[in-house]
Amino acid sequence: MPTMFVIEDEPVLARNLVKAFSRDDFHVVHAAGIAEARGIAADTPPDVALLDLRLPDGSGLDMLDFLLTQDPELPVIMMTGYGSVSEAVRAMQRGARDYVQKPLDLEELRLRVDRALRGTRQHREISYHRERQAAACKILGHSAAIERLRGMVERVMRLTGGPGAPAPTVLLLGETGSGKGHVARALHAGGGRREGPFIEVNCTALPENLVEAELFGHEKGAFTDAKAARAGLFETAHSGTILLDEIGHISPALQSKFLKVIEEKAVRRIGATTQRRIDVQVIAATSRDLESATRLGEFREDLYQRLSVAVIRIPPLRDREQDAVLIARDLLEDASRRYKLPARTLSPEAEAALRRYPWPGNVRELANTMERVVLFSDAELVRAEDLGLPVGSPNGSAVSLEVSGDIRIDFPEAGLSLEAVERAVLVAALAKAGGNQSEAARLLGISRDTLRYRIAKFGLGD
Repeated sequence: MPTMFVIEDEPVLARNLVKAFSRDDFHVVHAAGIAEARGIAADTPPDVALLDLRLPDGSGLDMLDFLLTQDPELPVIMMTGYGSVSEAVRAMQRGARDYVQKPLDLEELRLRVDRALRGTRQHREISYHRERQAAACKILGHSAAIERLRGMVERVMRLTGGPGAPAPTVLLLGETGSGKGHVARALHAGGGRREGPFIEVNCTALPENLVEAELFGHEKGAFTDAKAARAGLFETAHSGTILLDEIGHISPALQSKFLKVIEEKAVRRIGATTQRRIDVQVIAATSRDLESATRLGEFREDLYQRLSVAVIRIPPLRDREQDAVLIARDLLEDASRRYKLPARTLSPEAEAALRRYPWPGNVRELANTMERVVLFSDAELVRAEDLGLPVGSPNGSAVSLEVSGDIRIDFPEAGLSLEAVERAVLVAALAKAGGNQSEAARLLGISRDTLRYRIAKFGLGD
């Protein structure tokens, strides 16, 4: 039940307001003057206040200042007599949400109270979700590599202006699963465009025949199925941020179009004769070595130069093993909360196993592991064996390659499943290839599709 504070010295009007809004399921508290109202407000914080502009012991403007000092988001509706509209306007300038003139129209007042409460509720919900988003985008870790990363991210955030202001183009480099998308969301959430949309585009997932329509939009009748005009993803991201994920794998034709959009800050819908201005911050991400791709002629040098205004490299998890436990605890807590299951704690042995394992799938693999623990283990204390990681050799794998190329298997006392061997070989190939799936498939002598199937089977990637 919301609490309403009525501050009015006219007894009949005050009594009528208390009676009417009590019937509307408000808990109504009344004060006839400023001194009484100050004492009540300290003990009973209201959800909405009806405040008379002229009170026997002072101005309603002074009481307004006091209420907004207590709660800056409190919706205060001023009640004013005929001829005091200019004072009501001053009250609005000082933070009042609305005003009504006496004699009061009760139905109109009800509408204004409802509107004020809904506005405050929506504002608080938005603030809450923004705080949650900012918390979700925090970059965890205390390693030197993460401290450097965090410093670069914070610097770019400070330099990113709001809509209409300059925003640097950012290129995120890192292995698959290392957290490039997470860093991109952190850049958006902490930058000047946080109020705008964040649009994530997986460049490799767009159908070849629809890629231009999806990215740049189309006019009605531009092609057979274009029954209505539609904005593309670049337009949708206007005043916000667009993440072009896996940009290193796009076709030469699309590279040319991306370059044009980034340079001209404008898009032309399919079937249109004019361009549309866009105001977006472009963040590109890739696991590919773009410098090598540029040298080989597989990626446009001018696009690479345009993207690499601010280059941020995301370190792989194996290079910051001391962060693995910290991140695992956070992921474990998050998964337990999402599934509404009891909180879990990592045992010292589990933490040691997390530090030893090379994490070829990086943070994504760690997240999958923690979620699997929450789903399939009932114990609140997570043991090393609950993690399902290969055991045996010092690097966390029961399988290793000798210098000669021979495979060595260290069988533990409890034996070893064939799936554990397969997983360990897959892990070693991905680590050797630096997360590059094409190279890992070549090392294993299998197709990339087969590799992707096995990555999914063992929860090492998407």
